[in-house]
Amino acid sequence: MIAVLLAIALATTTAQAGGRDRATLLADAATAAAAGRRADAKQLLKTAADRFGSVTALLQLARLQSGDGDAAGALDSLQKARLLAPNSEEVLSAIAQLALGARLPVPAAGALDALTRMCPDVAQYQYLFGVALMGAGDAVRATEALQAADRLEPDRPLTLAAIGLALNNRKQFADARPVLTRSLELDPEKPETMSALAEAEASLGDLKGAEQHARRALESAPSDATAHLVIGMVRLQESRYEEARDALVKAAAADPQSPKADYQLSLVYARLGDTAGAERSLASYRRKLAEQNERVKAMRTGASPRDGKPGGAR
Repeated sequence: MIAVLLAIALATTTAQAGGRDRATLLADAATAAAAGRRADAKQLLKTAADRFGSVTALLQLARLQSGDGDAAGALDSLQKARLLAPNSEEVLSAIAQLALGARLPVPAAGALDALTRMCPDVAQYQYLFGVALMGAGDAVRATEALQAADRLEPDRPLTLAAIGLALNNRKQFADARPVLTRSLELDPEKPETMSALAEAEASLGDLKGAEQHARRALESAPSDATAHLVIGMVRLQESRYEEARDALVKAAAADPQSPKADYQLSLVYARLGDTAGAERSLASYRRKLAEQNERVKAMRTGASPRDGKPGGAR
C-alpha cells in the first residue's frame, strides 16, 4: 500500500511539473528537498534536466543522489551535465570529487585531465589528477602530475608523500626515499608516509629502518597494507618464511586490488615448498597486473573533452 501511495505521489508531482518553467521547477525542487521530500525533489530536477537541458538541475540531482548513497546514479547525472557543459569547471570538479570518493579512478582522472588543461596553475587539480592516475595504476603520468603540483605549491607533505608512492610503484626507490623523508619531516605522524618510506627502505636493503617505520605505521593504522607488505618483505629476507607469509596475507587482504603482496607471497610459498600456493599467488599477481593495465589503457584511450575555458551552468 505504501509503495502504491508513493507511486501516486510521484506521478502527481510529475504531472504537476508539466507546465512549469525551468526556474519554477528548480525552486520547487529546492523547497521539496528542504522539506525532506527527496523523491519529489529528484523527480522535479529530472524533469528540469530532460525538458530544458538544465546543467544546474543535473548538479543538484547528483548531490541528492550522492547523499542517498546512489554513487552510480549521481555519476550518470554528472556525465550528462558534462555533455551539456563540457568546459564547466563546476561540473568537472563535481565528477572528480564524486568519483574519487567512490574509488572510481578512471572517471576521476578523465575529469581531472580536463581540469588541469583548463586550469594548469591550480595545484590541487594537479595533485588530485596524480592521485587518480595512481589509483588507476598509471604511475608514470601520476608522477608527472604530482611533480607539477609540487612546483606550483612546494613542500606540501601530502603531495610529497604521493610522489614517493608513485616512485615506489615505478621501482625508483632511491628517488622515492628522500622525497618521503622530507614529507615525514613536515608531517611526522602520517602512517601512510611511514609505510611508503619503509617500502623504499626495504627495497634498498635497509631492513632495520624498514621494519622500524613499518612498525610505527602499524601502531597508528593496524590495517595498513603497505606496512604489512614491508614486514613480509623483511621476514622473507630473513628467511622467516611462516612469519613472512602471515604478514603478506594481511597485506593482500587489506589491499585486494594491489598485485604487490601476491608476488611476494609466490616467493614465500615457493620457499616453503608449497607449489600450489606459489602458483595460485603468481596467477593472482598476473591477473591483478592485467586488470591494472586495462584500467590504464581505458583511461588513456577514453574520449573526454579536452582544452577549453570554463563554461557556466544553465
